[in-house]
Amino acid sequence: MKQALSLGILAAILFAIFVYFQELIGASAFYIAALSMAMFAVIGPFGDYLKTGIAMLIGVAVAMAGIVVLAGKFPLPPDNTAYIALVSGIAIFVLVLLSAIGLRIDAMFIGWAGYNAAVFPVYLTDASLLAEQALPAAVGVSVSLLVGLVLSLIVVRIAMAVNK
Repeated sequence: MKQALSLGILAAILFAIFVYFQELIGASAFYIAALSMAMFAVIGPFGDYLKTGIAMLIGVAVAMAGIVVLAGKFPLPPDNTAYIALVSGIAIFVLVLLSAIGLRIDAMFIGWAGYNAAVFPVYLTDASLLAEQALPAAVGVSVSLLVGLVLSLIVVRIAMAVNK
């Protein structure tokens, strides 16, 4: 029980630090970490967290490439619905292909969706801002997801300690 309490305190402190510094790292949507924490708790105590983290980062990279291509090569809102569908479909196809080499498809999807959730409103309102916000948003989402992954590992360890 002592181990579970100490790990719980560690998880709470890490999340509090993350929330406090969220603007510094460009992670204005800190709820992404909580979402990934909930999702990756299903990996379990013996899951491959490194491979999952890499897959998340690949998902973020694919989403960032898609948004950059949308903003640079295709018509901007409101005349872009077909292009959004095309680029999104291609991105999902790329993620499915990458899952064939052993990467976790769920982790890539959450990375892709997290990045799109962070920058899509900017793209729709003023795509020119993406030139300065695309990379910081990718860093913020990546940090958010990786913090969630680490916190989920701690939560799984708490559950293991409590259930001993």
